[in-house]
Amino acid sequence: MRSYLKFATLLLVIFNLTLNAQVEVQKKSIVTKNDGTEYVGVILQQDAREILLQTETVGELIIPKHEIRSIEEFTGEKYASAKYAGSDIYATRYFISNNGLPMKKGDSYAMIQLPGAEYQVAVVDNLTIGGLTSWIGVPIVASAKYTVSITDNFHLAAGVMGGTGSWAAFNSYGVMPYGSLTFGNPRYNLNFSGGYLSLKFGDEGTTASAPLYSVGGLARLSDRVSFVGDSFIYAEEGNVVAVVVPGLRFDRNKGGAFQFGLAGLVINNNVIPFPVPFLSWFIEI
Repeated sequence: MRSYLKFATLLLVIFNLTLNAQVEVQKKSIVTKNDGTEYVGVILQQDAREILLQTETVGELIIPKHEIRSIEEFTGEKYASAKYAGSDIYATRYFISNNGLPMKKGDSYAMIQLPGAEYQVAVVDNLTIGGLTSWIGVPIVASAKYTVSITDNFHLAAGVMGGTGSWAAFNSYGVMPYGSLTFGNPRYNLNFSGGYLSLKFGDEGTTASAPLYSVGGLARLSDRVSFVGDSFIYAEEGNVVAVVVPGLRFDRNKGGAFQFGLAGLVINNNVIPFPVPFLSWFIEI
């Protein structure tokens, strides 16, 4: 009887050791590249030159060691932070509009364009505040946005923008609340936004209002190149005016990105063949 007990105990020990070994092998890691791109998966093999990573999104991936900034265990606090855009915070923004992808506390960036500049910072997880203006300080617009991730690939956002004509017209101002639905993740996403703009001009109190919409999206083509599409749409009483901007975004090695697009104008199904260049520089701060 003792022999059977010893044999059963030995089998149990071997089973536990095997199970623990398998669990150890299957531990997930967060691999961050020098350009800020993050991959989550199981490291199948690694040597002095490269690692073989099994990811849930793109399958097996070979990453050279000289392109890797860090490798961290995918547990606890790191698991929570991986749900955010993280180093790819520019994925929360297109040419004109933003989306429902979240930013974590402390993330911030500046966006510089030919007409002016913009700054956004996450004061706490999921809540960003910021502002934008032209190079002459007219207008000055403040913004706030709160995001909620229903799943890893479905995100909601509610925000508001408000500003004045600044030194040129302090008695002229406007406000626009809006909401966004975003499907996808920082590498591939599609966004639908809608808002209502209300304006007041001068001492006479002349007012104007309009519903505004936007459809945007991003698709990562490689580690450093993404396709970006954006639009700005006014539609009311049978009239449709839309600015459509397709383009490319190029990520730099140490933070930052540059994007270039050509905007087209559509008025009531008539395409105006006069492309306007959109240039944007992103700087992580």
